[in-house]
Amino acid sequence: MSNELAEIKGLLEKLDAKLNRLEDVEAIQRLIVTYARGCDRGNDPEIIGPCFAEDGTWECKGFGKYHGREKLAKGLYGIAGEKIWWSLHYMISPLIDIAPDGRTATVFWYLWESATVPNPHTDEAESHWIGGTYDCECVKQDGRWLFRSMELKLNMVSPYDDGWVKAKFLDGSRNSPYLMNLEQGEYYWCACGRSKNQPFCDGSHKDTRREPLKFKLDDFRHVALCGCKYSKTKPWCDGSHLKLNLG
Repeated sequence: MSNELAEIKGLLEKLDAKLNRLEDVEAIQRLIVTYARGCDRGNDPEIIGPCFAEDGTWECKGFGKYHGREKLAKGLYGIAGEKIWWSLHYMISPLIDIAPDGRTATVFWYLWESATVPNPHTDEAESHWIGGTYDCECVKQDGRWLFRSMELKLNMVSPYDDGWVKAKFLDGSRNSPYLMNLEQGEYYWCACGRSKNQPFCDGSHKDTRREPLKFKLDDFRHVALCGCKYSKTKPWCDGSHLKLNLG
């Protein structure tokens, strides 16, 4: 009899663990949807902020990295005002892995987004397709799941009129980064701003005091090169072109 009770107890514990996991997965799926709704409301900080842990981080090449719930909510709100004037986010096929202790989780999903983005040269509104992936870490605090870190990796930011075959990424300018895929090799980033082959040097700096910055890639990589020339992480964009005062 005692063996049967022990077996039943073991089965109940397994069922309880599975139920807790399913509840955690559903809670994180709801968290993703809440974040998406905040994004589609102009990156509303009152919706997006509470989705993150107090020490949370958000980053995306070309848009910067923000630390802390308040700063990242303010930063994303500023990005919407500067670069994403309207959006509709489709968060597709979330893959959620709950840690054995039930306190943390790794989360991945695909992004497909229609958006209104200002032309980097004329500042006129243009329709764009945006595609990418999200990699996140979540943490359970006081019984509630929150994002602890989030990285958006852009695979395309393509004008609707051109399509991703002709224009996979936005044109770079002094108001936006140069998003591109680069092969392995050595490159020279223009520091003077005079090159007609932006963001790369064409020798136009010769009568200035600014030398191009050499950088090397050991493998094929998606990069966001600074166009405004004010980045603190040259040649990489750090979001300085957004002119956001986050305090």
